[in-house]
Amino acid sequence: MRKGKTASWIGSNSETTLWEVTLDSNVDGGHSTQKPVECMERPLRNHEGDVYDPFVGSGTTIIAAERVGRACYAMDIEPRYVQVTIERWEKFTGEKAELIA
Repeated sequence: MRKGKTASWIGSNSETTLWEVTLDSNVDGGHSTQKPVECMERPLRNHEGDVYDPFVGSGTTIIAAERVGRACYAMDIEPRYVQVTIERWEKFTGEKAELIA
């Protein structure tokens, strides 16, 4: 929001700013603060374009982007979480990640 301007709502007027998301206790994400995919997927549905997550953690944002057909660019300072994210993405997509840089 810019100074002196009002915020605009993107999405259905029936949406609220309070979300109820079911936790899946069977998910093993390898991260102590892993979020349900729905927490990241819901806001991605209302926008277009690429997604950037500078603190990818367990890869929830990448999985959410895959589910809604969006490109996601992500990184994490902790190499073990990058590995967790890669393994999670490969399991979700059935594809093999490729190191390009």
